[in-house]
Parts: sequence; structure tokens; C-alpha cells
Amino acid sequence: MVLVPHSQRLSELFSSRLASPADDDAAGIVLGPRLHGLCRALDVPERDWWTLARLVDDLADAHAVEALGAFVDVLVADRCRQPGDDLISDLITYEGDGDGLTADDIRALLVDLIAF
Repeated sequence: MVLVPHSQRLSELFSSRLASPADDDAAGIVLGPRLHGLCRALDVPERDWWTLARLVDDLADAHAVEALGAFVDVLVADRCRQPGDDLISDLITYEGDGDGLTADDIRALLVDLIAF
């Protein structure tokens, strides 16, 4: 499979944000390294880590998938209002081939990233 430049740049963006050293703190142990790394890369407020973990655990339920989408929408809205040094802010400001990502694009990318 050959990635087009737009996809290649997005892949590199994700890889750079998600490549972090393993943590052995309590949150990393409880959440697991993957979800803990995602929470850090997305700059999810620590108070919401457990909420996100419960949503991920319930993804077999269609309501949980919709709730995860709503959770992501709130994170994106927060970053639109106050950008930070995180993957969500990177996606908001990302421009590929002269076009930025829409809110729906960002939601789909992040839900897929978190869910799978």
C-alpha cells in the first residue's frame, strides 16, 4: 500500500505524538500503556482519564461509541478555544494539500485512534 503525501504527513504527525517513553506510574499501570499514552498525547485532563477508559471498555455498545464521539467533540472544542501542545491542536491546525481537516474528520480520526 502506497500512502499519498497527505496520509503520509498525518501518519508522521500521529507517530511523533504517540511515540513516548513507557511510564510505570500508577495511571500507566491502571490504564495500560496504550490508553495512558493516548491520554497524554491528546492532553486529556487527568480528571477525565477514567471516563475515557470506561468508554473504551464499553465500545461493543453503540451508545458508548456515540458517547466517545461526544467526548472527543468536547476535547476538540476546548482546543479550538485554547490550543495546546497536543495531538488535537496539531490536527486542528493541520493543512494537507491546501485543505485543513473538518471537525468531522478530526472526530473520526480520534474516535478510530482511541477505539482501535
